[in-house]
Amino acid sequence: MIYEHWEDPFAVSTVKHALSGKAFTFGAETADSYVKLHPSLSGGIEVASVCLRYFSDIPDKDREQTFFSLATRSHSNGFLLCKQGRNRHQMYIGSAKADFWGLPDELNGWNSFCATWESSTGLTQVWVNGKPSSRKSLFKGGTLRGTPVIVLGQDQDAYGGKFRSNDALIGQLTDVHMWDRVISPCEIMQFSEKKIVEAGNVINWEALDYTVFGNVIEEGPINENVQQNCTLPE
Repeated sequence: MIYEHWEDPFAVSTVKHALSGKAFTFGAETADSYVKLHPSLSGGIEVASVCLRYFSDIPDKDREQTFFSLATRSHSNGFLLCKQGRNRHQMYIGSAKADFWGLPDELNGWNSFCATWESSTGLTQVWVNGKPSSRKSLFKGGTLRGTPVIVLGQDQDAYGGKFRSNDALIGQLTDVHMWDRVISPCEIMQFSEKKIVEAGNVINWEALDYTVFGNVIEEGPINENVQQNCTLPE
């Protein structure tokens, strides 16, 4: 199923506030449930880092799950982070793709996912749960020009739309940040360990401007080690 979205008919709300301790839940395989971000971006993108955390239980090797999709009019996969099945993370830059195999990918648990890219060398690397991938080269010398559209939980197959249900994230996302620089391995390790790290200066989870579409639920607070005290009636 393909859903082309241009006039935002399914917008639920547009807000800007801190989401510390909260997550977006994408609970169904649909083509019209996602979150659109509204960062202030001017000029071209020639260097970028993105970090986020995801939670899912989909092991199907033929099933793509999209976390972060940045599209321009020239490149629908301008900066895309997703995974195909389990332990196969993917990154697109300027519509060029790299697969990263063998990284951690815990089912039914939170995973940290960071990616960096800089144009002059094309060097690209991802980190999952603090473990680095091999370094690869994508879109060397390229620039992502124009006003980008950034979406969470869906893959833009066209600028701002053409969503497919089989690209949808089924799970949760939290702590999404984007920087206009290559963040250091030390910062990535801090992020993976949930320690204090400088918030993204392009996208900041603590001051997020976003619009919710379809069946996406904002939940919180997140407790990764829930222990329920149950008292049975006597």
